[in-house]
Amino acid sequence: MSSVVKFGPFAAAASLAAAPAMSETRMMPDYFVSALVATSAAQALALSCAELSVDPVAVVQASEALLGKLEADGFDPNDPSAQMESGEDRLSAVQQAFMDKHQLEGASGDAVCAAGRAEMSEGTEIGSLLVEVPK
Repeated sequence: MSSVVKFGPFAAAASLAAAPAMSETRMMPDYFVSALVATSAAQALALSCAELSVDPVAVVQASEALLGKLEADGFDPNDPSAQMESGEDRLSAVQQAFMDKHQLEGASGDAVCAAGRAEMSEGTEIGSLLVEVPK
Protein backbone atom coordinates (compact mmCIF):
# COMPACT_ATOMS: atom_id res chain seq x y z
CA MET A 1 0.00 0.00 0.00
CA SER A 2 1.64 3.19 -1.14
CA SER A 3 0.10 6.27 0.30
CA VAL A 4 1.54 9.72 0.50
CA VAL A 5 1.96 11.06 4.02
CA LYS A 6 -0.25 14.08 4.59
CA PHE A 7 0.51 16.45 7.41
CA GLY A 8 -2.16 19.01 6.81
CA PRO A 9 -2.49 21.99 9.04
CA PHE A 10 -2.75 20.96 12.63
CA ALA A 11 -6.51 21.08 12.84
CA ALA A 12 -6.65 20.14 16.51
CA ALA A 13 -3.62 22.23 17.34
CA ALA A 14 -4.91 25.17 15.38
CA SER A 15 -8.24 25.08 17.15
CA LEU A 16 -6.44 24.94 20.49
CA ALA A 17 -4.12 27.74 19.47
CA ALA A 18 -6.90 29.92 18.08
CA ALA A 19 -8.56 30.55 21.41
CA PRO A 20 -10.09 33.98 21.94
CA ALA A 21 -7.66 36.61 23.11
CA MET A 22 -7.80 37.32 26.81
CA SER A 23 -5.98 39.96 28.79
CA GLU A 24 -4.05 37.32 30.73
CA THR A 25 -2.70 35.24 27.85
CA ARG A 26 0.82 33.86 27.90
CA MET A 27 3.09 32.41 25.29
CA MET A 28 2.33 28.79 24.44
CA PRO A 29 4.89 26.70 26.36
CA ASP A 30 7.46 24.81 24.30
CA TYR A 31 6.41 21.51 25.88
CA PHE A 32 2.82 22.16 24.75
CA VAL A 33 3.96 22.89 21.18
CA SER A 34 6.05 19.70 21.22
CA ALA A 35 3.16 17.62 22.54
CA LEU A 36 0.74 18.90 19.90
CA VAL A 37 3.22 18.26 17.09
CA ALA A 38 4.15 14.82 18.46
CA THR A 39 0.52 13.74 18.64
CA SER A 40 -0.32 15.04 15.17
CA ALA A 41 2.84 13.60 13.61
CA ALA A 42 2.34 10.18 15.23
CA GLN A 43 -1.24 10.08 13.96
CA ALA A 44 -0.18 11.10 10.45
CA LEU A 45 2.61 8.51 10.38
CA ALA A 46 0.26 5.78 11.59
CA LEU A 47 -2.36 6.71 8.99
CA SER A 48 0.24 6.68 6.23
CA CYS A 49 2.08 3.50 7.25
CA ALA A 50 0.07 0.31 7.69
CA GLU A 51 2.95 -1.15 9.71
CA LEU A 52 2.66 1.45 12.49
CA SER A 53 -0.10 2.44 14.86
CA VAL A 54 -0.59 5.01 17.58
CA ASP A 55 -0.14 3.45 21.02
CA PRO A 56 -3.31 4.41 22.94
CA VAL A 57 -1.73 3.71 26.34
CA ALA A 58 1.24 5.95 25.55
CA VAL A 59 -1.11 8.70 24.32
CA VAL A 60 -3.14 8.59 27.55
CA GLN A 61 0.02 8.67 29.67
CA ALA A 62 1.48 11.55 27.65
CA SER A 63 -1.82 13.45 27.90
CA GLU A 64 -1.98 13.01 31.66
CA ALA A 65 1.62 14.19 32.05
CA LEU A 66 0.94 17.18 29.79
CA LEU A 67 -2.17 18.20 31.72
CA GLY A 68 -0.21 17.94 34.97
CA LYS A 69 2.53 20.22 33.60
CA LEU A 70 0.00 22.73 32.34
CA GLU A 71 -1.81 22.80 35.67
CA ALA A 72 1.49 23.18 37.55
CA ASP A 73 2.28 26.14 35.29
CA GLY A 74 -1.03 27.79 36.15
CA PHE A 75 -3.02 26.89 33.05
CA ASP A 76 -6.57 25.61 33.33
CA PRO A 77 -6.23 21.92 32.34
CA ASN A 78 -9.82 21.94 31.04
CA ASP A 79 -9.06 24.68 28.50
CA PRO A 80 -5.35 25.57 28.57
CA SER A 81 -5.35 27.29 25.20
CA ALA A 82 -7.77 29.94 26.47
CA GLN A 83 -4.86 31.35 28.45
CA MET A 84 -2.33 31.11 25.61
CA GLU A 85 -1.36 33.31 22.73
CA SER A 86 -1.65 31.67 19.33
CA GLY A 87 1.24 29.36 18.65
CA GLU A 88 0.36 28.65 15.04
CA ASP A 89 3.69 29.90 13.66
CA ARG A 90 5.67 27.85 16.19
CA LEU A 91 3.55 24.76 15.54
CA SER A 92 4.12 25.09 11.80
CA ALA A 93 7.87 25.56 12.26
CA VAL A 94 8.23 22.44 14.43
CA GLN A 95 6.08 20.44 12.03
CA GLN A 96 8.19 21.59 9.08
CA ALA A 97 11.40 20.69 10.94
CA PHE A 98 10.06 17.16 11.42
CA MET A 99 9.10 16.92 7.74
CA ASP A 100 12.55 18.18 6.70
CA LYS A 101 14.36 15.84 9.09
CA HIS A 102 12.88 12.81 7.33
CA GLN A 103 12.41 14.36 3.87
CA LEU A 104 8.68 13.58 4.01
CA GLU A 105 7.43 16.19 1.56
CA GLY A 106 5.63 14.01 -1.00
CA ALA A 107 7.06 10.83 0.55
CA SER A 108 5.13 7.61 0.44
CA GLY A 109 5.05 4.12 1.91
CA ASP A 110 8.54 2.96 2.80
CA ALA A 111 9.91 6.45 3.57
CA VAL A 112 7.02 7.19 5.93
CA CYS A 113 7.42 3.87 7.72
CA ALA A 114 11.18 4.44 7.96
CA ALA A 115 10.58 7.87 9.49
CA GLY A 116 8.27 6.39 12.11
CA ARG A 117 10.71 3.62 12.94
CA ALA A 118 13.56 6.14 13.17
CA GLU A 119 11.55 8.22 15.64
CA MET A 120 10.83 5.07 17.65
CA SER A 121 14.49 3.97 17.72
CA GLU A 122 15.63 7.50 18.65
CA GLY A 123 13.16 7.52 21.54
CA THR A 124 11.66 10.83 20.48
CA GLU A 125 8.36 12.17 21.74
CA ILE A 126 6.81 11.19 18.40
CA GLY A 127 8.35 7.73 18.50
CA SER A 128 7.11 7.12 22.04
CA LEU A 129 3.54 7.38 20.73
CA LEU A 130 4.00 4.72 18.03
CA VAL A 131 4.02 0.93 18.00
CA GLU A 132 4.66 -1.60 15.25
CA VAL A 133 1.60 -3.49 14.04
CA PRO A 134 2.13 -7.25 14.22
CA LYS A 135 2.03 -8.89 10.80
